[in-house]
Amino acid sequence: MPPLKLVLAAVLLAACTGCTLRQSSGTYRLSEINSQYFLLSPDAAASTLRIARKDENQKDCSIKGPWFSFYPAPGSKAQWIAETPSAAAWERSSGAVDMMEQWRNFEAALYGLRERHCFASLDEYLSAKQRIAASLSPPTGDTLYYRYGFGPGGYVDLAPGMQLRIERDFFGARSTDYQGTTITSYEISGNDESGTAIKFLGVEKRSAGSTTPVPTSSDAGLATQFATAPRLRLFLLNLVVSANAKAPAILIGASTKEDLNAPTQAIESDSAISCSRLQRWPVTCALFDGSVTVSPMLEVFVNGAPTYIPIGSRLWAVLPLSNAQQAKLMRTLRLHRRFQGKLVDVKFTPDSNTLSQLLLFGGDRISWSKN
Repeated sequence: MPPLKLVLAAVLLAACTGCTLRQSSGTYRLSEINSQYFLLSPDAAASTLRIARKDENQKDCSIKGPWFSFYPAPGSKAQWIAETPSAAAWERSSGAVDMMEQWRNFEAALYGLRERHCFASLDEYLSAKQRIAASLSPPTGDTLYYRYGFGPGGYVDLAPGMQLRIERDFFGARSTDYQGTTITSYEISGNDESGTAIKFLGVEKRSAGSTTPVPTSSDAGLATQFATAPRLRLFLLNLVVSANAKAPAILIGASTKEDLNAPTQAIESDSAISCSRLQRWPVTCALFDGSVTVSPMLEVFVNGAPTYIPIGSRLWAVLPLSNAQQAKLMRTLRLHRRFQGKLVDVKFTPDSNTLSQLLLFGGDRISWSKN
């Protein structure tokens, strides 16, 4: 007989066969299904979602896919219907379906609806896309992909609330002659409709001995270089390219996210590509060569104090889990995450295994009792 929690999860997550309005549970929940962890969204109880619609035209504005569908609600001119896989269906497809590719195809099709003027405004298009992404209940290890594009492609779509940190080491004539480090920081501001903007925050210099490193002008000039590129995508440093080689980090920017698609494919197919070879597309490009690490940083709040962590950080990474503190901390640990403009609880079993499963999002609030 299967474990009780598995039976309950299967009942909760069974795919809905009709157009049922999703009822929000008001919480995220970490759930284990067949030894795989999923982060269930507050919308996880059904496979269909109703979204407000402002344009009442009768054009063909439907997407029908095997996993993701989107179409006007039958009998209503004021709603869209979005169909997405439940976590149980997601688990059953594991190993047979590339769900990230399915999502990319759906994103492209949704943009096609925008091109056909199926949405009343850019805001309606972006709101629908973000609402659908927020409703998904994917495996925990994939959650950052649907929020930030952070996945196997090795890139991150920079979003408001992030910081960009460029840490560059300097050496003398010999590779062992370390002279110091500069840390250049930027704030990513803006909003989903207008796009992002880069604001220069400053340069921190860390000297080794009497030598003070001189900041690289290209590192400090990104705000000017990308001033007219509101959609930004950072390709992270790849150390496993070929023997004794690496692909440096690359930042590209464009007017729309869709303008980034072709350059993205070019970078993914040729890890040694240069910015000059991307000039055939309307993108701005910066390549970070040398001994440099470029990190997107997410702002989270730990017991009310704002702090920045590298994207991909898990909950356990921000906790002081010494033996003396661990028992009380586990009893009082709380995680809150923004959903539909409100902070909601993230429910989980407070143990070391689940803490290592939960990836943090920008804006998360982590707290525990210190008394």
